[in-house]
Amino acid sequence: MARSLIKHLIEKEGIAAILFLAFCTALALMFPAGVGTSNQAPTVLHAVAPWIFGPFQILLLYLPPWLGALLLPMVIVAGLTSLPWLVEYMGERWGQRIFGFLFSSIIFMLIWFMGKELWWT
Repeated sequence: MARSLIKHLIEKEGIAAILFLAFCTALALMFPAGVGTSNQAPTVLHAVAPWIFGPFQILLLYLPPWLGALLLPMVIVAGLTSLPWLVEYMGERWGQRIFGFLFSSIIFMLIWFMGKELWWT
């Protein structure tokens, strides 16, 4: 009986993924982690993680932990992931309105937190 081409392809991709993860792990162990403070910073009031985690840490800084760490991110992620089903159920016009509301609320919160950060410095 002939072997399936898809199964052979899945085996190849699985082996390649395991080798790639092993290579990335070995590469990550060779270099030190870059999270920390610079020598030019006079004092650090709170630790800030790089890239994407900055807005979440600002949420944690200004809001209560249950609201900034649990409720708000879960509502945002649930709203954005349910958007395709809402568009299909309610129609394209309502989907555009819901997306506009979610997008504008995220932009409003980011501007509010940035303004609050600049105001208190």
